[in-house]
Amino acid sequence: MSTMVRLSLYLWLSVVLRTIPVGEAARILAVETVAGKSHWNFMSSVLRSLTDAGHTVTVFTPFPDGDRANYTEVDISRDFPIKLDMDLMKTIREFGDPFVLMNAMSRVIRIYCDAIYGNQKLADLIGSEARDRYDLLLIEPLGFDCVSYLADSLGLPVIYLIPSPMITFAERLFTGHVSNPACVSNMFASHAVPGTFVQRFANTALLTYSMAKTKYDQLITLFTDPRPYDLAPTVNPSIIFQNSHYVTESSSPVTPNVIYVGGIHLKPAKTIPKHCSNYSKGKNEGTTASHCQV
Repeated sequence: MSTMVRLSLYLWLSVVLRTIPVGEAARILAVETVAGKSHWNFMSSVLRSLTDAGHTVTVFTPFPDGDRANYTEVDISRDFPIKLDMDLMKTIREFGDPFVLMNAMSRVIRIYCDAIYGNQKLADLIGSEARDRYDLLLIEPLGFDCVSYLADSLGLPVIYLIPSPMITFAERLFTGHVSNPACVSNMFASHAVPGTFVQRFANTALLTYSMAKTKYDQLITLFTDPRPYDLAPTVNPSIIFQNSHYVTESSSPVTPNVIYVGGIHLKPAKTIPKHCSNYSKGKNEGTTASHCQV
């Protein structure tokens, strides 16, 4: 084969390989269902990784950061009771007891579900039957399944984004699986691993109570004050992205569609400023500890 033929073939292959699409960008609809800044930190980091990969994202969020390339936000902050700068000790006193927290859970979830579907722009999107505008729905699930209504209305596959370890009382709802309480601690338990009989018994009792309480509350609201989202057929998630990591979580069995992405919201470490480095070595040079706090 002559040099000219080789060169022509090489140029042809170069052009062809450049024009063949390696992957196809997805049009993603995302909905943040909880007006908590830590929840949004996790979801926004997942969305940023998707837009950086070339996917197009439209997100309904109570914490708008501003549009950018391939990324469009819909501000829903007016629909949510947003709580920021809360007193930590007061919050611990009010919700440190898992039974108190579970009693308040159904009411809070109901408020969030109503806030989501009370947004006029989302209602217009559901009413328009925009099945061809998006390929995928990313959403944070709640203890009650009110997200299936949106997925079913738009006919989209669903990916759950869980900004915490697995929500134990909703694990069966999300995956069809229940972890054994004899070896996997409840999310609200005070121990990381149930190592004694008392801890295993308490862990089992807490799991039983939390699952029964959520189911009871769901049935009560279904019969006394039903919403359209209560009657929607269940749309199971295709994938669950969970803010967990094997380094920080004890071993537990998970279904194959649960993917650990813990740490995705963390920013790269920065170098310590020179004046702070000098302060740590005892060279004050006018620098105080408050100047070097993270």
